[in-house]
Amino acid sequence: MQSAINFLIETGTLMHFPDTSHGLRNLYFLDPVWLSECLQRIFNIKSSKSIAKNGVIKSEDLRMLMVGTGFTKETEEQYFQFLAKFEIALPIANNSYLLPHLLPAKPAFDVHGLRHQTTNTIQRVFKMSFVPVGFWQRFIARMLISLAEMDLQFFENKRVTKNRNKSSVIYSFTGTQRNRCSTFRVKRNHTIYWQEGLFVSFDGGYLSVESSDVNWKKKKSGGIKIICQSDVRDFSAMAFITDHVNSLIDQWFPALTATESDGTLLMEQYVPCPVCSTTKPQEGEDSPPKEDGQYFNMEDCFLTAIEQDHITCAKHPDLPVPLQELVPELFMTDFPARLFLENSKLEYVENENSILGQGGSGTVIYRAQYQGKPVAIKRFQIKKYKTSANSAGDTMLRHLRAMDAMKSFSEFRQEASILHSLQYPCVVSLIGISIHPLSLALELAPLGSLTTVLSENSKGASFVPLGPMLTFKIAYQIAAGLTYLHKKKIIFCDLKSDNILVWSLDVKESINIKLSDYGISRQSFHEGALGVEGTPGYQAPEIRPRIVYDEKVDMFSYGMVLYELLSGQRPVLGQHQLQISKKLSKGIRPILGPAEEVQFHRLQALMMECWDTKPEKRPLAISVIGQMKSPSFATFMYCLPCGKQSVFSSQGQDHTVVFWDEKEETRNYTVVNTEKGFVEVSKMSCPGMKLCCQLKLQDSLWTATEDQKIYIYSLQGMCPLKTPQKGIDTPAVVTCFLAVPLMKKNCYVVLAGLSDGLIAVFQVTSEALEDNCCYLCSHTANRSLFKISDDDPRQNPHSVKAMEMANSGAEVWYSNGPGILIIDCKAMEITRRLEPYSSPSTVVSIVCSSDCNGEEVTWCLDDTTNFLVMYYTSTYQLCARYFCGDRSPLRDMFTIQQPSTLIPTTLTADRDVVPESTSLANVSILQSRELGTQILNHQDSLTDYCSMSSYSPSSPNRMMRFPSSLPSSPASSSSTPFLTDGEELNKLQEPNFPSEKSEMFLQAVRILPVKDLLWIPRQGGDIIVIGLEKEAISQRGRVIAVLKAAELASYGSLVDAAVLAKDRVVCCFQNESMEWCLALWRSWGAKDFDLFYQSHEELGRLEICLRKRR
Repeated sequence: MQSAINFLIETGTLMHFPDTSHGLRNLYFLDPVWLSECLQRIFNIKSSKSIAKNGVIKSEDLRMLMVGTGFTKETEEQYFQFLAKFEIALPIANNSYLLPHLLPAKPAFDVHGLRHQTTNTIQRVFKMSFVPVGFWQRFIARMLISLAEMDLQFFENKRVTKNRNKSSVIYSFTGTQRNRCSTFRVKRNHTIYWQEGLFVSFDGGYLSVESSDVNWKKKKSGGIKIICQSDVRDFSAMAFITDHVNSLIDQWFPALTATESDGTLLMEQYVPCPVCSTTKPQEGEDSPPKEDGQYFNMEDCFLTAIEQDHITCAKHPDLPVPLQELVPELFMTDFPARLFLENSKLEYVENENSILGQGGSGTVIYRAQYQGKPVAIKRFQIKKYKTSANSAGDTMLRHLRAMDAMKSFSEFRQEASILHSLQYPCVVSLIGISIHPLSLALELAPLGSLTTVLSENSKGASFVPLGPMLTFKIAYQIAAGLTYLHKKKIIFCDLKSDNILVWSLDVKESINIKLSDYGISRQSFHEGALGVEGTPGYQAPEIRPRIVYDEKVDMFSYGMVLYELLSGQRPVLGQHQLQISKKLSKGIRPILGPAEEVQFHRLQALMMECWDTKPEKRPLAISVIGQMKSPSFATFMYCLPCGKQSVFSSQGQDHTVVFWDEKEETRNYTVVNTEKGFVEVSKMSCPGMKLCCQLKLQDSLWTATEDQKIYIYSLQGMCPLKTPQKGIDTPAVVTCFLAVPLMKKNCYVVLAGLSDGLIAVFQVTSEALEDNCCYLCSHTANRSLFKISDDDPRQNPHSVKAMEMANSGAEVWYSNGPGILIIDCKAMEITRRLEPYSSPSTVVSIVCSSDCNGEEVTWCLDDTTNFLVMYYTSTYQLCARYFCGDRSPLRDMFTIQQPSTLIPTTLTADRDVVPESTSLANVSILQSRELGTQILNHQDSLTDYCSMSSYSPSSPNRMMRFPSSLPSSPASSSSTPFLTDGEELNKLQEPNFPSEKSEMFLQAVRILPVKDLLWIPRQGGDIIVIGLEKEAISQRGRVIAVLKAAELASYGSLVDAAVLAKDRVVCCFQNESMEWCLALWRSWGAKDFDLFYQSHEELGRLEICLRKRR
């Protein structure tokens, strides 16, 4: 297919352009004649029409010309790029274009009358064998862009100065073009441009650029003539304009830098002697013979500038000409004086011991001291050539030396100007510059380059050698630096680990890395960039000669850097540049392990997205920053499909997850090692009935089956689970286990919760399981101790769904339908009952923690109202509720009442009187779309959160109602206020609840205690992370994060979750086909989340501080 397309393109049947900028290469023009007719609409525009005033047309007017041509809105960007490629319409702003064919042939009025030859004038002449087609159009477009930015920055600086009540305005415009940049400090008055010229006047001078042939009747020009006049002899404008001219030639017309067959250059630069020009004006003579002493060749200026500040003119040898005025760009006269180094305060020795590294083009970086502080000196070397007297090769050697000097000066000015214009925390700062010797003083990176750091830390580490958090921070800071550069229209072009300097490996530090080395960076403007630059292996495949590209080339390099961060290895694809380029073009990439081994899913996926062969599929740096600001990016480790299974069970103490698969009379188990991300045991046979739950206790495995039996297997010697050591019959199916350690060493009490509400108690010693077994009956305790009659819904046979140790191990709390029963472990009897919910709710998860001002608290969750309830364990007081069904729970908050303000909410065994229900006479229930449901208490005292029985034989289904004064979440209008025991939640929250289908996905599944936080997985796959915050006199809960992985949407709903080995959380998904998938998350605590959020918040704060300081 590709061969056929190439043939059609070569024969002219198809028209196609390989430029990657703005996706132009995605278009294939089937009818060139039709395309010509479309373009004819633009050429038919007359300059007299108002839609193209001064040759500039708005993008909406240009878009109107496309109506009826067949171009669609989807291909609009490519169409505009096509117009720019052929200089038909050149972008000069985001919403305007220059139409070169509408430019006048000569100035609107005589600009020569505005010029006055004075001693405050310098000139520059570019002698060319030919002026390439499109040069003037692109030059004028670039100048209009730069001048517009100049006006914008002048306005902003003036506004800032006005706000600070300062009387003076200092304007500084910094261009950042390829190889050359300058600072032009003016406010322009008039701008006049025509087909081959530009004139800008400003206070105290002017700047003129035009064809060197001033005879307007001639069709061909012989070069470019630049004149700069300044009453204060500030010739920064000359540096500004020559930077643009040289930049344009380097990128778009590099053929001009070649030589003719006789060895003469196609383009030469001359500088008229300003002394001779004022004493003897040269009228009509633009590029006189070289032997005329009134003109200096730029090669002579470069060679002289290496060691001297003046150049001698043959016409007046006793009056040297200062090079700082003659060629201001060489001496950086447009830079502020504070940036010029005092060589007397600079201390360094150019020897091997002081070398920190080498940059491009032979630059050497030395360790040095400046004003007593450590700095890095980047020394630009200029080669020395040996010459012999009267040698015919002297001219060629002089030319080679001059070319080498020009290249060094050019790269020096390029990097210095870019660094001077950039102020960002993740970009190396420029401390100062020096002309003699030619060098830059930069911030010194304490730890060297990222290459060095990775090589030192990758030994013995298979993946992510710097650790997940530090790796994330470095990746984020690189992306932030690229975002800043791209906003400045700068393409880095050479992003690699060698150019990423490391400041700190401490994850608590605000800045860990900084980007450096901008020697080959390019200014993209609006039409893209040209040029073959970069390092093989990091260079994007679309960078080829005469191919226009954009900032997506940096994103390709960023993908390669991410590979280094994940693997600790360089992206090696071959030994030679051509070999590497061919492999990259074919889509061959360095090999990295599967996601379950790398265990940094999002970063690995981003890496693959960035190094895509097609630039249009790569993300922008700013969108990468948006992705990385979500905590899900750093916490999600990987997902592992596990096929069709029946029961999921986690061991909790280690990284193992076990699946049980029952089919007819066979039963198999599969063991997954989540630490290494692979299946250790697959479909191992273990005869028996379908499993209900299991418990790993020391070297034994307790399993419960549907035939009301408990089987105990030995795990010693990694034996397969074939024959159980012991079998125990139970009166009902076991639904959950809990091991309670005793004071004696290696002695436990194993509690088995049954489906009928019974608790089986087994004594386990270091030797074996004791034969005696006792039972605790929930139904009997409810009736005899807590006076709950048999016809009460709470007396239905509720299976035990959850059990948890509390009160420092002295008690066990377990679920009994909507309530919680408490077992005294010492007496091994039921002593209390809590009523966090009402029927038909069932408590499905109970968790105990001690993160509430040092007080131990217990959390519980039900399967109906979707409320999280918090109790003080020591006083059994209900102190907080939170609704987990909010669609947007992030930053939800809820108040936690202090123990002193609460009344106990338990039913104890020795209470004979049942309290009456609290009246709702002083409670108002308000509902609104904006605020949801609010419960207002009109009493002055704090709300009573007692859970009081309101059972009545005549109304057995009556719900218990109690008032609440806790406020709803101020951050989310859909968050429910705190409701107490027995509230008719479904009816009460109906205006605020989601639809029935989506409500299922908002249902919380389990409570996971992760360090000092609570993780609440929901069926939809997201995880609510709740932390406790201290206030002045109280505490409050707040949702600090909502973790969500879009990759898991296709794996069904979340059915269970567990904390494994305290360093990761596993969530289990199941679809309709009974196929299971494990999703692994890093178990972050409050400090981890704080560190994550501070990583980008602190970066933004530092950026603002740098901007204000500047």
